[in-house]
Amino acid sequence: MESAYTYQPLPDPANSIRLLTIEPGWPSDPIRVSITVVPHLDQSPPYQALSYVWGSVQNPVLIECDGEPMEITRNLATALLALRQLPADGDPAANGVNVMDESHILHSKHRAWKGIARNRNEIEMIKSRRAGTDPPLFWIDALCINQRDIQECAEQVKLMRRLYTTASMVCIWLGSELVVPEVPASKLRTSRVDLAFGRTRLAELDPMAVVLSFFAQALRNSDRVKLDEYGVPEVDLLGFPSQKSPEHKILGAFFNQPYFHRVWIVQEAVLAREAKVLVGPWELDWKPFAEAVHILDAGNLRNPFTLQLRVTGVTSEESSSGVDIPAALYLCQIQRLPDRKESLFPLLNKSRTRKATKDADHVFAVLGLAGDVANATELSQKLVAVDYEKPVAQVFRDATWFIMLSHATLRPLAAAEFSEGRRISDCPSWVPIWSEPRRTAGIDYEFFHADADQKFRMEKVENANELKVFGYSFEPIVTVSSGLVDEKAPIRTEDELIEWHYPPRQGEIDFVKSAWSLITDFYRSVLNGSNSAEATTQDSTSQLSIPTYYASDEGVFEAFVRTLSVQMTDSSLDSEGDDSEDMVNSAEAWFQQSLGWSSHPASLFTKIWHTVRDKWYPGAGMLFQASLLRACVGRKFFLTARGFIGIGPASMKPDDLVVVILGVPVPFVVRKTGTQESQNYILIGECYVDGIMNGELVQAQQRAGKEAELFTFI
Repeated sequence: MESAYTYQPLPDPANSIRLLTIEPGWPSDPIRVSITVVPHLDQSPPYQALSYVWGSVQNPVLIECDGEPMEITRNLATALLALRQLPADGDPAANGVNVMDESHILHSKHRAWKGIARNRNEIEMIKSRRAGTDPPLFWIDALCINQRDIQECAEQVKLMRRLYTTASMVCIWLGSELVVPEVPASKLRTSRVDLAFGRTRLAELDPMAVVLSFFAQALRNSDRVKLDEYGVPEVDLLGFPSQKSPEHKILGAFFNQPYFHRVWIVQEAVLAREAKVLVGPWELDWKPFAEAVHILDAGNLRNPFTLQLRVTGVTSEESSSGVDIPAALYLCQIQRLPDRKESLFPLLNKSRTRKATKDADHVFAVLGLAGDVANATELSQKLVAVDYEKPVAQVFRDATWFIMLSHATLRPLAAAEFSEGRRISDCPSWVPIWSEPRRTAGIDYEFFHADADQKFRMEKVENANELKVFGYSFEPIVTVSSGLVDEKAPIRTEDELIEWHYPPRQGEIDFVKSAWSLITDFYRSVLNGSNSAEATTQDSTSQLSIPTYYASDEGVFEAFVRTLSVQMTDSSLDSEGDDSEDMVNSAEAWFQQSLGWSSHPASLFTKIWHTVRDKWYPGAGMLFQASLLRACVGRKFFLTARGFIGIGPASMKPDDLVVVILGVPVPFVVRKTGTQESQNYILIGECYVDGIMNGELVQAQQRAGKEAELFTFI
């Protein structure tokens, strides 16, 4: 967009700001604004801040700024129309305002959302919107920052936390209307029964009325929210329509607004002292909105699912498209944290699923919420200083260094997922691409100790693109299955929506069948003497022995189930042994239903039992199905040289190596690069290998007196 407006330089870009005044007008009047420079933010008069999505730069709107023409995006133009005051004199109805008197069916006085939301065209609200003697001041980034001055942009970005915490009100603009999915008008009409009783279906009147009703009803359920055995809130929501109803699709459309999925809006909404949500003429107070979001999440509306069961010849199907609550929920969760701050690592992990125009903003946009950045030494802060002239790969690398050095941890390595042809190709393999969503759900560190709880060891490097750490190599990978999804296709992870479904689809059946065939073929070759796995085991006392449970078909099957569901081994389960047994039983049912009797080594009695149970409880395989989707989507199954089994990144290949890095609870797949003598490696990604997840490899190597190896990752 082009603009003839000339900005006056800020006297101190690190502390000075510009504020905006919007000239009052009727809906059809042109937009006129003026800009005032405030020498220091601490001496600023009261102002409101706008939080919004810029929107497309196509088809811009021409406004007047201090008498000069200026082009802005259409979404910003609609926000300015909503924010500006109405003239002090004149008839609103005669000048294009759709006045809502108290007799209107959607007037807040008559609705459940009274006290938390209102229409700004209600007569009482129109009176408050009339121009007075002191016009309100606004801070709006697109207009108050000279976007053509890179240095000013960098300095103003550093002020974001202060700007939004200082604002008297943050106005969250979602757009001029709620865009909802296409639903046949016949499904939105009021039924004849309701008409007979004088009731009208809100979906027929205004989609925002439906959304506000959901929030009001959620708040009515607040006293019913309880904590489950894991401390997670849950509630059986009362007074809600069926998840198949068009109303649920309207609620989903609200949470799917682009605003909730942008990276910059996180700190803008979270840091507000007071905030309100604006959608067209509707206004919703932030605090009850945030509380309602927590309750809706406790009601488990978020996850889409498809469930089809056939009981005694009758097929029953349930499905839901889900409601994309997590993006908005995250804002509400941070607000509950002390000082509304989080550490940089979880902030970056969450920002990966959001959108930004510039890749570097996935780091810069969350710095104002990072408590560890605010409390870091000046030297450490330089690593994450806002600098738009720094290459994106360096921004991501330095943010990763900051986390590792500030917290003495290597855990960011588990967030790295290497693939050929990465969009940011010059980023080191051990650095996560913070602007791209993960392709896999992360392995839960709390349950595993592959490093035997050893402290990490790191060597100083001359080249910041290198990472030198210590660990133990395990075995090369010899066989790799096809992946459950294409390695280049981003998938939905726990930070977004996981599409759960049952029965399994053909892709999942083929994946499990292929993986099981790899195991049976490998161990059949061992029995035939064509594979020297056991002989190899005895080559060195430092090598880890193959677990004894691999000696039986049942043991191999249980290890296979643990791997595909990413479970702990029985030796580390203690009191949780029942969970492991339940998973194996579910997997047996899943196999029998999906692959047939001969597909797994269960006894004849067990197979008959599953056949009978399937008639009365056809969902016995659902536990395994849910774990399979979470653990294996985006990954491949593999075997090592001596027959250890595991799952790992979709981009791994035969001859890649499994290693355990000290200080990280899960193993990794790595790839040697350069000459045979070179000690440089590419970090492919985290993995699960049955038999080494509880420190077995590290303990065996240390018992043999073997020192940890130095790995140089590039």
